[in-house]
Amino acid sequence: MPQLLNHLKVDSLGESIDWGTLVVYTCAENCGAENKYAEEFIWKQDFSIDSTELPLSS
Repeated sequence: MPQLLNHLKVDSLGESIDWGTLVVYTCAENCGAENKYAEEFIWKQDFSIDSTELPLSS
């Protein structure tokens, strides 16, 4: 986890630790890297206070 936090630059983005979703994509075939690093992709969706409030009914 510490490497992930460094990659997301949480120490330099203010409230960046307050995310809603982290999705990590790896090899679709469950590829073995044989003790080597494998390329991955991470997508971060920030948490929004607006998404936690229900709309007012009229």
